[in-house]
Amino acid sequence: MKIKAEVKSIDKLKDYFFVVPDYQREYVWQVDDQIEQFLIDIDDEYDPHAKQQTNYFIGSIIVVKNGEKYDVIDGQQRLTTIVISLCALRDVLQQCEKDGVLAGNQKKILAKVEEWLSDFDLASNQTQIRLELQYHESSGYLRHLIEHSPIQGEFTASLNKMQQAFERISKHFNEYLEQGIDSLISYALYFMTGIDLVVIESEDLGSALKIFETINQRGASLNAMDLVKNLMFSKAREAQFSQIKTVWKEINGYLQACDESDNPLRFLRYFMMARYHHGILREDELYKWIISAEGKVSLNYEAEPLKLVQELQQAAKRYSALVSATNSLGDGANYPHITNIGYINKYRSRQHLVLLMALDLYCPSDVVDYLAAQLESFFFFANTMSIQTKTYEQRFSLWAVKLRGVKTREGVDAVVQETLVPFILKRLPDFRQAFSQINHTAYNPQYRQRFILGRFENEIRRQCGLPIQSHNTIQSFQIEHILPQTVRNREQSPEFADQDVHTRNVYRLGNVTLLESMINQAVNNCNDLATDWFAEKQAEYIKSDSMLTRLMVTDFSVGNDTAINRLKDRLNYSFTEWKPDSVALRQQILMELAFDCWRFSGLRIDQYAAELAAKDVEQIEEE
Repeated sequence: MKIKAEVKSIDKLKDYFFVVPDYQREYVWQVDDQIEQFLIDIDDEYDPHAKQQTNYFIGSIIVVKNGEKYDVIDGQQRLTTIVISLCALRDVLQQCEKDGVLAGNQKKILAKVEEWLSDFDLASNQTQIRLELQYHESSGYLRHLIEHSPIQGEFTASLNKMQQAFERISKHFNEYLEQGIDSLISYALYFMTGIDLVVIESEDLGSALKIFETINQRGASLNAMDLVKNLMFSKAREAQFSQIKTVWKEINGYLQACDESDNPLRFLRYFMMARYHHGILREDELYKWIISAEGKVSLNYEAEPLKLVQELQQAAKRYSALVSATNSLGDGANYPHITNIGYINKYRSRQHLVLLMALDLYCPSDVVDYLAAQLESFFFFANTMSIQTKTYEQRFSLWAVKLRGVKTREGVDAVVQETLVPFILKRLPDFRQAFSQINHTAYNPQYRQRFILGRFENEIRRQCGLPIQSHNTIQSFQIEHILPQTVRNREQSPEFADQDVHTRNVYRLGNVTLLESMINQAVNNCNDLATDWFAEKQAEYIKSDSMLTRLMVTDFSVGNDTAINRLKDRLNYSFTEWKPDSVALRQQILMELAFDCWRFSGLRIDQYAAELAAKDVEQIEEE
């Protein structure tokens, strides 16, 4: 591999004519972020009073010679900003010349800047600009800026960023001009001759990308997603470049749509773990595995890079939909159970995506959500038992292998009964013990508590043939403590006179229900334990639209032998008084509802065969 690396000042870049190929990333530097830092860093190094200025190293660019010009493989953001800066400097100096401010050598500096930006080529009889942006999003902006011609292209996001950069940098040069023309000239000379960068010239694109990859493996700013993109270009035929660029833009669009564009590595990591890698793959290991012998064989990108990019595109489309559904606090149209996972496992959770992305990328949405329903059940049981994520993260990465290519409910069921079911079934005694003692605060924050109680509410409604309550409705309820948190005359209560007994029971899950705000205000005064406070509360509970709460009323019933009455009798959901035994009984009732609600393949977890319970989950996984 032949490499040539030279340190060049900005002035010496006039030895090159650069091209940013159309497959490269568009201009993305933000005016209040990278542009501001660019100017601050230069100002920090520049000392207008120093006799000998210290040169400032601004980074590197990697290029490949292509005819008489040089394709930029890395460093295009930095190089584009330098060109924009010199356009801004030229315009400020030209205005100074019009105003009669420039004299002698100062005019020669302007001429140098103008010559740097563009030069007339005798061989082609054309003016060549120093940097040509070939990607569509540039809309020819840089050429118009250099040539002072009107902008006629589409005002893309990239064009707007370049325009904002130009305006901010122009303002910066004018701030020096306000201190006098000598101050501006001194700064301009430093900008041209005191700022250095390394130009790394490689013999071909493959070698350039290898350099790019090596530099970035050693701590530079680009991530594995950028490296993968360039790796695909290095393996593709030139005729495929345009298609890969278009598809990659769609990948970025999907990630932006779900607010994950700032962390593309999460998507790439889950994609690899779900579909190709066996086991956990850390972000800092991603690219190393991709270019390993195993990665090359698994991904087959050396033979079919476009096929892998297209698969990434389809996976990004699903990932975006799944993340959006997870983050949603409303009622999801296509993936309601994924929205439920966002509630039950907290809406920033992402572990479930490894399994969901393993399914066939073209399987129906209802199959994806069917798997999500199984995962919702899994997370409910796991969270109730306070099982740490790391306990099942490794298993998820292995279970994903079993789900690869699955596209039917039957296929999902087969894997679920081999993985999720034995994992929970083995721990079923632990769950019973944990749930019987659990406090409602174990499901913090409150939106999560309301979700859990809301699932109990809707399970009752489902069994009674009543309409299901929406997430918005459930979240509008308040969490009501049946035994009040703040009480009067506690010492006169035979059940709760002991402070420890009150404290032990008041936060139990069995002691809370859902209640409308207005009714909740009414029951706030029902806290005198020397009175028949529970009957007073029941008189208000009957007004609630929550079945979970109305069933707390002893004589609540609907007709004869109705679904509601049968459910009430089956669960023994009837209370004439409220004491510690009542809290414990209701906690058991809620456990029964939990088994009914969070099922696996349509069955309660305690319905599965006893012999499966005896099997060790690790043993089952090995089979």
